[in-house]
Amino acid sequence: MNVPRLYLNFIAHFDWLIALEFGRVDDAQPPENWRGVSETFGFLHDEPGGPEVGFKIVEFSQFDPEDPDVAEIWDGARFDAPVLGLCAVPAGEIVLAARALFGEQSSVNRRFFGAAVEAEGEEALGLWLACLQAGDAMAHFGLGYTLYDLGRFREAYRHLRHYTEIAPWGSWNWYWLGKAAEALGETAEARAAYERALELETADDQDTDTAELLENLDSGQSDSLPQEGLPVSAKRLNYWDYDRDATLTCPSCGGTGRGADNEDYFEELLDVRCPECDRKLLIVAFPTIEETRAAAAAGNACAQAELPNVDARDSFLERAQQLELKEAAQIQDLDGDKLVIEWDFEERDDENWTVLRHGDREIWRELAYYEGYQRFAAVFEILHERYGSHLAEVRPTPSSQMYLYGDESSAPQTIDGLNASLTDE
Repeated sequence: MNVPRLYLNFIAHFDWLIALEFGRVDDAQPPENWRGVSETFGFLHDEPGGPEVGFKIVEFSQFDPEDPDVAEIWDGARFDAPVLGLCAVPAGEIVLAARALFGEQSSVNRRFFGAAVEAEGEEALGLWLACLQAGDAMAHFGLGYTLYDLGRFREAYRHLRHYTEIAPWGSWNWYWLGKAAEALGETAEARAAYERALELETADDQDTDTAELLENLDSGQSDSLPQEGLPVSAKRLNYWDYDRDATLTCPSCGGTGRGADNEDYFEELLDVRCPECDRKLLIVAFPTIEETRAAAAAGNACAQAELPNVDARDSFLERAQQLELKEAAQIQDLDGDKLVIEWDFEERDDENWTVLRHGDREIWRELAYYEGYQRFAAVFEILHERYGSHLAEVRPTPSSQMYLYGDESSAPQTIDGLNASLTDE
């Protein structure tokens, strides 16, 4: 039975438990997608009348799961809760187990969230990254406006665009997407975002300065455009429709060049810019495995040539997930009050392994992911659950760092932030 796998977010000072499918947020959801069971408990649906994808409880400490008025939470929708080691259970079981797990302490993501809100600049950026890698998708918004303030508009745009997709009912979300799109010269998208922000601002009585930004955009007075005038938005292409060797001509300055010579790569996409005036010409999203298979089936020769790599990646991910540490009960007890666990790297039988050690004792082994700092954050949370206040540090060894950090410059800061959170306990 396929059921939603929930991410648990406990906010102690609000007394809220938010248990939603991984990647979802409770912020800015269409009102019709919520269904109240009581005044303090509500299910979130994928769409009105659609399947439940999680729930939220306010006044969590006072909530009585045995109240007959909320009997539905015991015989209704089923969920997996990996952090609790529960599979296909009703919401009521998750409520009881979450109380035992969290007590009066917020979940680890909220420590990063609270610290990030109070910080600025590069410090805030590292904390928002740590919050995101601890599983909190709401951090996309904080990352977006922080990157914008740092002048890193392309990265900001990616996170802010994603946040409007998962939290579509918030005027501030569309406001910030508009600002990032405008800074990149994507005026058509910026205008659409500002107009949506105004619609939601009127509906929800939220006060932003979107109207002024839209007026300045329409009058050509924006200070954030990278060149004079109002450029046409970049063309968006599917990855398998993109010809890297084709010659492109810039409509702004007439400059020409191959796409392959003018690409900038990001986590989820690449863009192609004019070599003369730096105007963005193309946006190409990287393909999913399903898109690659579909393109190959349709006769795309490049996609067909990629199929062996896709199959190998599929096989690796399936095996890696089977071998992953999933719950605290899988790892053994350790003696001591200040436990330092080493995150090591090993090559064995043509495979790369992450090995967790305490002193000379191996306590876990699983396949290693390149740029595996997000996996580090997930394992860190399980180790913290297992050893609690006895855990002093999860320390990457020198031999693990190249594979763990990869090309992600913020990865060391993220891991330092996770370990720093242990000193606050």
